[in-house]
Amino acid sequence: MKTFELLNLSDILSRLPLGKLSIERRAALTRTVCAISRARKPFDDCLTEAKKKLVPDGYEELSGKTDRTPDEDARLKDMTENYNKAVHATIKPELNAEVTLTVSKPMTAEDLLALADCDEKWTLADTMWVANLLGIDMAE
Repeated sequence: MKTFELLNLSDILSRLPLGKLSIERRAALTRTVCAISRARKPFDDCLTEAKKKLVPDGYEELSGKTDRTPDEDARLKDMTENYNKAVHATIKPELNAEVTLTVSKPMTAEDLLALADCDEKWTLADTMWVANLLGIDMAE
C-alpha cells in the first residue's frame, strides 16, 4: 500500500471508540494499529525533520509575538504559506512510497465486521476499504 493510504488507515482506525468490542477484538485491532504505527514511523520522522529544517528565518519569533502589526501579520501569513508549501513539496514523494505492513496476528473478517459496532457512521464501504488495504478475505 502507499504511505498516504497507510496514514488514512491509521487515522480511521485510531479514532474508533472500542468500548463495544470484546477484549479479543480490541486486541486484534490494537495489534493492527501498532503495526501501522511501526510502518508509518519513517514517514513521521521525515515529516518531523522537514518541519524542523524548513522553518523560515524569524518565523518562530514572529509567530510567537502576541502584538503583531498588520504588516507583521501579512508577513507571517506569507511565511506560513511558503513554509507549508515547502514541507508539502518535501514530503510529497514519501506519500506515494510503497509501505509494507506486517501484523503478527492479523485481524480476521469477523474482527473487521465487528468494527461497525464501534461507530454508527462506519459503513460497508469502510469495511471493504480496510479489508482491501489489510488483505483480509471477507469470504472467510
